[in-house]
Amino acid sequence: MKKLLLLIAIVFTTSVFSQELYWYDVFFEIPLNQRSQAEEIIIDYYSNQDIPENVSVSLSRIPLKGSSMKATHIISISSDNSKSLADYRSSLTGTEWSLYGARLINHVSDVYASTGKGILNYNLNVDNHPVGQAWIFKVKDVNSFSEAFGQLMQTLKLDGFVSMGQIVHGADNGENIYVYSTSKDLKDAMDFGPKSNMEKAAFEKFFKEIIKEEFTRTWTRVLVEKFN
Repeated sequence: MKKLLLLIAIVFTTSVFSQELYWYDVFFEIPLNQRSQAEEIIIDYYSNQDIPENVSVSLSRIPLKGSSMKATHIISISSDNSKSLADYRSSLTGTEWSLYGARLINHVSDVYASTGKGILNYNLNVDNHPVGQAWIFKVKDVNSFSEAFGQLMQTLKLDGFVSMGQIVHGADNGENIYVYSTSKDLKDAMDFGPKSNMEKAAFEKFFKEIIKEEFTRTWTRVLVEKFN
């Protein structure tokens, strides 16, 4: 009961400073000699779409990843409202959409998608940090993981957007939780980590509390174009 009350307190405190976040990610594997053409097609299509104010769409490259991850690009669609996100995704139909797909498929070797939602979100208004890193986990006890992460973020001070959330659809081999943060540049991303003894202690406590959970992979994206 004590842990449950603490988790509720963390989530309530976080909600005062943030809002809900829902996302739909489309991953593309694009051969090197096709990437400039594919990017042009994607940018041309989404630049001419009527995107709602509370929906964000962006295209990024994925230059840093493990060998098991084949995707080279990602289109991210997100919103603070699940209905707005679903409605926008459902609106991507018709002749223009079909022509876009027909053009793009000639430059893409594979495509897949996943969706999810942010459970704990921080600095949602930060949008000038083009480098983002995702850490992916297989988590048995989501409540305990959320509690531990919320406690970590009470001490950790970061300039960029940070989210801990759940992969709801499109996960690989039981992966269900992500941690994601953005940085202003590659140097800032490489310097990620504790900056003080207090932050170091908070990290050590976090890692001890999630020691039974499985960390599976990490990957880094760099923004190419934001469409709204």
